[in-house]
Amino acid sequence: MKLYAELPRYRARQLARDFVTLLWIALWVRIGFRIHELVGALAGPGRIVEGAGNDLVRSAEEASRGLSDVPVVGGALRVPFEAIAGAGRTLHAAGSTQQDVVATLALWLGACLAVIPIGYVLLKYVPDRVRWVREATAAHRIRLDADDLRIFALRAAVNRPLWELRAATPDPGGALAAGDY
Repeated sequence: MKLYAELPRYRARQLARDFVTLLWIALWVRIGFRIHELVGALAGPGRIVEGAGNDLVRSAEEASRGLSDVPVVGGALRVPFEAIAGAGRTLHAAGSTQQDVVATLALWLGACLAVIPIGYVLLKYVPDRVRWVREATAAHRIRLDADDLRIFALRAAVNRPLWELRAATPDPGGALAAGDY
């Protein structure tokens, strides 16, 4: 497989483009992770709310257990504290849900902000690069046989602009007919 051109100028250009593409990918992966970290920090208030809900549940249940020993009115006094514990459970669930939503948002936002520019560059760059590698590999295999130089000359005569052919030889058709490839 032929990955790079033989001419140093073209090889340097291909290496530079490959390197810039890899840098672009690395940059956007880093940006995606950084966005994930920044958005993930928004889960902090959810942790606080969840902790406050846990503390409220624990305090209300302890108070409720302590009031159950009070004669006559212990059962009646327990009801409001059980309601407070229920509110604490709701707070705990809200904090937990907020953290889950923020984690999901951080994941998808970071991934999308990285994948979109990376995908764009890869869709623009990779097909041309793969096409060049395939043609260069095929040309390298053909070039192993000196008789196949005629194929390269015919291909050049068909695909290159006339000014390039004239720069190579004053009479491109005559040179091709004479076997001067």
